[in-house]
Order: sequence, then structure tokens, then C-alpha cells
Amino acid sequence: MTAVLRVGLLFVASLSAAAHADDLQDQRDAFGFKTKRPIEPPIDCSDGTAFGCTGASEPLADTASPYTLATWLPAKYLMRLPVADSSHDAVAHYALGANRDEAGASFGGATGLENRWTLHGAPIDGLRTGGADTRVPLAFLDGILVSAGGFTARDRASTGGTIDARLRGGTPESVVEVYAWAGYTAPTRKRPRAPFAYSVRRGALDIGPEATVHAVASGPLGGAWYAVGLGAEINSLELSWTSGTVRDRDGDGITDGLPGVVPVDVVDDYSRRRVTWRVPFMARVGIDRGVHHFDATVVGTVGRDVFYLNNATLQAAGIDGTTLTGDALVTWRGEWKTTRARAQLAWHRSMRDEAAASSSAASIPQLLSAYVPASLPGDQDLAAACDDGDGDPYPMVRNCPVPSGWFASGGAGPLVDTTGDRPALTADIAHRIGNNVVRAGATGEDTRLVTETTLTGGTQVRSLFPDHRSERRFVDPDAICNTELVLPCPTVDNSVLRYRTRYMAAYVEDTWQATKAITVDAGMRWELMWVGPVLHFSDQLAPRLGASWDPLGGGRSRVWTSMGRSYAMLPAGLGPTIIERDRTVDHISSPFGEGRAVDTGAVFTVASGVEPIAQDELTAGAQVALARTVRATVWMQGRWLRRGLDTTTTGFDNPGRLGGTPATRETGLVAAELATAPTAKLVLRAGYMYGRTIGSWTGAFDPRQGAVLYAGSDYDTTSANLLGRLPTDMGHRTYVEAERRGHLVGIPVALALRLTAGSGRPRSAIADADLGIIYLIPRGSAGRGPVVTQSNVRMSARWHGLDITLDLLNVFNRREATQIDEFYTVGSVRPIDRGTPQDLVWLKTDTGADSVRRAAYAHALSYQSPFSAVLGIHQAF
Repeated sequence: MTAVLRVGLLFVASLSAAAHADDLQDQRDAFGFKTKRPIEPPIDCSDGTAFGCTGASEPLADTASPYTLATWLPAKYLMRLPVADSSHDAVAHYALGANRDEAGASFGGATGLENRWTLHGAPIDGLRTGGADTRVPLAFLDGILVSAGGFTARDRASTGGTIDARLRGGTPESVVEVYAWAGYTAPTRKRPRAPFAYSVRRGALDIGPEATVHAVASGPLGGAWYAVGLGAEINSLELSWTSGTVRDRDGDGITDGLPGVVPVDVVDDYSRRRVTWRVPFMARVGIDRGVHHFDATVVGTVGRDVFYLNNATLQAAGIDGTTLTGDALVTWRGEWKTTRARAQLAWHRSMRDEAAASSSAASIPQLLSAYVPASLPGDQDLAAACDDGDGDPYPMVRNCPVPSGWFASGGAGPLVDTTGDRPALTADIAHRIGNNVVRAGATGEDTRLVTETTLTGGTQVRSLFPDHRSERRFVDPDAICNTELVLPCPTVDNSVLRYRTRYMAAYVEDTWQATKAITVDAGMRWELMWVGPVLHFSDQLAPRLGASWDPLGGGRSRVWTSMGRSYAMLPAGLGPTIIERDRTVDHISSPFGEGRAVDTGAVFTVASGVEPIAQDELTAGAQVALARTVRATVWMQGRWLRRGLDTTTTGFDNPGRLGGTPATRETGLVAAELATAPTAKLVLRAGYMYGRTIGSWTGAFDPRQGAVLYAGSDYDTTSANLLGRLPTDMGHRTYVEAERRGHLVGIPVALALRLTAGSGRPRSAIADADLGIIYLIPRGSAGRGPVVTQSNVRMSARWHGLDITLDLLNVFNRREATQIDEFYTVGSVRPIDRGTPQDLVWLKTDTGADSVRRAAYAHALSYQSPFSAVLGIHQAF
């Protein structure tokens, strides 16, 4: 924090001198020498997005309701901060009430996979996980409306927040803007070797030079308007691998270095540079005719990415992915004096095709072995070094043990092509009747996700020792296959799985203007959520109520409260858990004979009587906006998850319904923010939040397991000690955004910064026991990670019509650990009832022996992103 405050002081001092000429008029005003200022037009608060507004003044408006904590983040404001060439999903957590985890922006104790992402109200969530799928560059945007809570019946909300992106529209005159960035990122912090840990080949990834260009044009088109955008983003990745063998120089049959870090004799150390790219695009056209407004939009991204394994040969390690993500929207709006109506048809498509990065790996089977094979095409030096035959310098130990998992060689293995489509239809109407505005609407989404998996060479081989071979293929879905070798088992070259989800909703809502300053809103939302033929939730009723009072009048203030219920949006990625998985057959041959093992693709049975994920919320807050000068907000939020969904010992169910710890999550959050007008010479936005999340259920995402999609391991064995601080427990979080503009030697300059500091994540102590994964002491009670701070700075100048910027991200190159290894021990141990971290040293196994703490416990797994610098240029024509 000292470094952060030092940057803040330097910021104020440097710009006070740089802006002396511009401040002269302000100083004359301060000393009574008044100067004439132009008369500014009144603030337009019709939709509530202008800075001087605390809500929409137009009762028929469907945005920024006075019962919601909604933050409007204009793209012009965001692009004056040190954000480089970010897309909207990377800055959504800048809103008040938001935090961020590895899955994205998170709100009110929910994870980053529990939000609703929309584009002009149309859904753009990921079809498989529910995360942000269509990522829109800030250069294409008008702004982002982020709602952290206090939803009305018309809001399409899940158990997190809502993020609605608004694209640029037409302009009175033709305008072309070009943005270009070039960036450099410092080497990442490498994970040190953990004690006892060994891997034949370790990998690392560094981000190399990158370049981005975005161009946007807009203007009139006859009696209509248009807006188009096109970009190109190129990233260079430096992938490096180090291979090594273990040592036993004293010949005692025990690997040197134990019980500490295992030293290795390096066999090879090589790297490969790969280039990834993305091409975002946008095209919009619209026409306004009296009360009717039509617009059509196409927006999306085409790109190429790469994925590499570490413990593998280079030939078998790489997979290239080509993606297409896009949306098409057609919207009609009708605006009359007392009525507004909207109808929208949207289509979201997501495609990904995978291919072997090495052409030589495209047509041969992949070998997954529990040892390093004697022959490794392309890596024969490694095969020779790992050979335990004659000439072995350490004959008492294996040169290259594979203590866990597999070593991959040969082909690239499974390649998955994914195609997803989601048409959505929405219609709503609002009508004013005296002091009431009555709203009604309906929406429907139909998601189809198809995955096609192939194996390079038609099969995948697993081998426990050189004479053991298990060949895996896909079973013909129309055939019968069992373990009897005398019976045939028809196989196919690929496995095609189809998943489908349906979401429908309808609502009625009434807003009553009790007085000029007091409004009350009440509504009921009905939702239907189906996942395939096995999980049907058809009667999800969500009552929502809000009240707002404007004590200062004129829309300059609001004191509000709201309450309501919301239900989780279940993604199609839940399909492999409850609908269908790949069916495979393994033909096994070894010195002990031949056999066949069949995986029928069995899934978890959906329990009878299961109920949907339901969450209740209560919010209260106050906000005051002093015209164009300053806005202050205080806010409180409480959320209570009534029931969750997860895999349990009885199937896919509401954990705790039949006994044990129920799946709960409770969050209390307080927040405050002070912001000055974004058009002022000195712009300041500072906020503080404190949040506490207690429960037993992490939801769709767990930092330890990744995107579990309601199929995590927590409830698979015992629910003991699951109740505690969840990973989304925010603790303290503060942020400061500032910008100061002025002149330096006659050149317009500006300095902007964003400083953040937040509590580390709660830590747990877990065991990989014979029962499964268990929490030894209550979840989150093993302390917290270190405070994570980051300072981002932008310096900019305007010269001969060019806007030149230099963004320095993580300028002090902080490298705090953001995730650690939480596995304390392995073996036959049991949870410690109401235990504390101090009790872990007394942990015993079932036989009464002392449990051995893993040397890798609390070992860092990931760190903050390193320092990076991005040079940008902007030109408007």
C-alpha cells in the first residue's frame, strides 16, 4: 500500500504542475475573479445513464431502475483508464459491488460463472459454462451497464450479476476511428519445484510481443444509420520445456534431495514460439421512422488459440483450436407517449474445431504411459536418458519415474469439435396508466450444444508397463458391447453427443408513483429451466419488490430498498453429468492375458423431488448526485442461497435434502463509492467494499477444481467441515481511479491510474483420503492469502491529431501468490470435528500413526500477472 500511496502523490504533484495553464481560470474563480462560462445543456436523465442522474426520469425506461445498484461504464471513460486493448468482460468488475475470480466478474458471493451476459438485452453467455462468450472490444462499445443486485421482475438475472454491453450506433456525420496498440509483457514468475515433486518434463508459458488494431466507422446511410468495426489481434507466446532425470549419486536406492526438492540432471531445454490471433467484427444498421425504430446487428470474433501439455513429447503435446463466436440481433422498438414496446430476435453461435499442432501427430494413436517409452520419435535424447538399461549412471532408481498421471507420446489424442446455437426471442411492453406503469413480457431461449470427439489414429493407448497395452475406442451408440471377448463390440471413429437446454420466462410488473419523490415497484417473474429430458424445473416463481425515495427531488438523489428471489441459469455443460458421456471400450493385452473394459457413459441419476437453485436477496442503499460535480453511493446487500445442486452419494440432488450439511451460501456486503464527473479535468472515482460469504457450496466454479458446473467433489463422500468461508469471501477491497488532464509545453497531456487492493482468498486444509476428498478442518479456516495490490498507470498526449498512450500494468511488478496447494495430507484420515489449524499437527491415521504433512502443502500454484507495457495510438477522421 505504501507504493500505491506514493504513486498517488506523484500523480497529484506532477499534474498540478502540468496543468497550470488550464487551472488559471479555476484559480481566478477561487479568488473572486469570475470568468464567463458557456451555458451547459440540462442533463438528460431519461434512461438514467448520465452521470448527474441517480435513476431514469422517464417512467417507461427499461434501464437503470431506481431499485437496482447499476453502474453505467461509458466506453469513452473506460478507454481513458489504463486498460490497453481490453474487451468488455475484462473490465466489468470495475463496477461498484463487483469482484473478480478466475472465471470472471463475480457479485454478491457468487462465482464468475453465475452471471447473465447480454448484448442490448440479448443473451451472449457461454453455452457450455455460462461465462462470457462474446467478448466485445471497448472500441466497439458505447458502454456497459453492470447490475450487482436489486433486480426487478423484468430483469433476466441468475444468482450473480448482469452485464449488458451496448454497441456504438450511428452518428450525424461520418466518423472513422482507428486504434492501434503494441505491447510487451515481462516473463512470468515460474512455479518453484515443490518438495517430493518430480515431472519428466516441465513447461512454462511467457507472453511475447503483441499487437492490436481496431477500426470503427459510423454515420448516416440515406435515411438510416450504420456502424461497422473490424480488428486484428496478434499475440506471440513463448512456450518452453525442461526435461530432466532424477539422481542417486550415493547409490543408496533413494532419490537424492528427499524429503526436500528433488534435484535433476537436465536432458534438454528448448522452447517454441507460437502465434495466436483474433479478428473481432461488428456491423450494425438501423432506421428510425417516427415512433418506430429498427436495428440489425452482427458482432463476433474469429480466432486461433493453442493448448500444450507439459509432461509429454512435443509431438503429442500440442492442439490448435479455431473458434468462431458471434451474435445476430434484429430489434424493433415502438415508442409512443404512454406506451413502449420491444420485440427482439437473437441468435448466438459458438464453434470450435481442434487439430493436432504437429502434422506428424494427426494420424497416429496417442500413448499414455506410466513410464517413459524406450522410443520417442522426435525426443530420442530424452528416451535415451530415461533408459534404465546398461550404462545407467544411477542403477538403483528409475531415471524418469512418472509418479502420477501419464506421460503422453505419439499422437495428439482426443480432438473435440464443438458447435452450439441458441436462438432467443423476447417481447415486452410498458404502458402508463395515471400514476402507474404496467409492464409485461416474455422471453425464450433454446440452446443446442453438439460435441464431436475423435482420437488421432483412431485409438488411444494406455500402458502401465512396457508389456501392458490398453487400446481405447468409441463404442457404436447403436450397438451392444459388454466385457465378453467372444461377443463383438462394434466401434466408431468418433463420438457425437448432443445436449439441449430450454429457458423461458414471463413477467408482470407494476410501478406506482406514490408521490413525485416516491415510487414503489412490485412484480412476479415465472421461469422454466430444462436440461435435456432428465431435469425439468417448470414452476420457478420469483417475486420482486422495490421502493425508492428522492429526498432532494429532480432525480438528484435516491434512497432505496429491494428484495426478491432469483434462480440459477443452468448451462448445457451440465449435460455430461446427467444426460450422456462418451461410450468407450478398452481392449487390454498383457502377460496376464487379454480382457475388455467397457465404459457405458453412465451419468449421475437425477434424484426424485430435486428442486431448482434458489436465492433470496435484500438490498438497501442511498445515492446523491450533485448535478455535474460529484456522486456518492452507499449500499448494503444480503444474499441467502436456499438450496444448491450438486453430485452426491444419492445422485444429482439438492445436497442436505436427505440429511447432512445442506448446500448453502450466505453473503453480507457493504460498499461505498465517491465519484466526480467523468468530463472534469480531475476525474476521481474511489470505492471500498467489505464482503463476507459463509456456506458449504461453491456453485458452478471452484478455484481448486475449475468449472465444476455443479458436479464438484465436495458432496461425493462426506459433508463434514464443508461449512465455512467460501472462496468468494471478499474480505476488504478498495479501488481508486483517477485522471488529470492539462498541458505540458503546449501539448495536451493526461495521467490516469487505477489502484486496487484486496484481501487474499480464504485457505483450507484438504486431504486426499481413502473416502475421497475431505476437508480436515472447517472450510476457509486455514488463514488467508496475502493482500493483493496492483497499480496500473496511463500516460497520454495529443500531438498533431494523434492520441498517444502508454499503459503500464502492474507497474511495480507485484507477484503475490493467488492460489496455493491446499492438500495437507493423503491416506486413511478423517475430518477433525470443529478443528482448528493448530489441531492439524495432531492428525492421526486410522491405524493411530501420525499423519504426514505433504511437503507441497501451501505451495504456490499461480501468481499475479507480471508487469506489461502497452503503447497505443488513436486517430479520428
